[in-house]
Amino acid sequence: MPNGYNMNLFILQITMIIILFGVVLWLIRLNRATRLEKRFSKYAVNVIKDEELSLFDKVHKIYNKIKKRVSKLLYKLKIFNDYSKKYEKYCDNTKIIREDAMDYISTKVLAGFAMMLLIVISDIFQYKNITSLQLVTTFLIGFYIPDLLLISKTKMRKRQIEKDMLKAIIIMNNSFKSGLSIMQAIYMVSNELDGPISEEFKKMYIDLSFGLNMETVFERFTKRIDTKEARYITTSLNVLNKTGGNIVQVFASVERNSFTRKKLQEELGALTASAKAIFQILVFIPVLLFLGIFILNPNYFTPLFTNPIGIMILFIIILIYILYIIVIKRVMKVKVMM
Repeated sequence: MPNGYNMNLFILQITMIIILFGVVLWLIRLNRATRLEKRFSKYAVNVIKDEELSLFDKVHKIYNKIKKRVSKLLYKLKIFNDYSKKYEKYCDNTKIIREDAMDYISTKVLAGFAMMLLIVISDIFQYKNITSLQLVTTFLIGFYIPDLLLISKTKMRKRQIEKDMLKAIIIMNNSFKSGLSIMQAIYMVSNELDGPISEEFKKMYIDLSFGLNMETVFERFTKRIDTKEARYITTSLNVLNKTGGNIVQVFASVERNSFTRKKLQEELGALTASAKAIFQILVFIPVLLFLGIFILNPNYFTPLFTNPIGIMILFIIILIYILYIIVIKRVMKVKVMM
């Protein structure tokens, strides 16, 4: 009877996970469709005027209200005020509605409580006792999950900026050939391009409009972007601003170097693509094997978690696995030094 009950409970849990996964996918698709509709509606001949909010917009509105209330409570605590300063660099201040770092801390707190709620519901279904250690652990996991998403989003944003930086250099070079100033060239890039690179040049244009000097603006730009192309642009413009010179020739040289560097990176990426695919397969095979065996026989790995020797072996396995990933990534990492 217990085995049958555990199997029924396991099936119920898998079903709930599949349903939740389906709901999340549906919400993501609904959000994407809503964004596309708002983006293209202004170009349509007959715009459908629907004042009623969609389900996703209603949920998002309720969530924003809860987040703002939590932010007001957290503002009263000095520890959260100090902690939120770490996330101010991720806020985009070029938007009409300014982003607040404390709102991100509120999101982390709400994610922690959501994770706690899921664990409580899971323990109620399994008729298990809920311990305070379990609640604290799940809250901390939920609290730091948004950081992983933020790191991933930041890396994707940096990759997109590196991808579009050559386009920005070409636009600036063409602007200088047309006799435009540095500020006008920055404005051209912010208008002609989309995405993160446009936001960064818009920030520079706003800084220059408010009276900051050229050197400070480009130094801040380099710190935010942290790429070789950004350093080339900053160094070139700072030197030209102080000493003078032919800005068209200098930027033509920067454009050639950037184009050559990007071409080499693409060639190296094509040459190392198969090796990267093999590395990813070898990294995920142990995890997939562990999950497969755990689903078929949950008690198979019990000695690793209950026996002191098993815990030691598990620690050594995890350590070797992490060292393997670090060593292989170091070996496969190739930089274009130019």
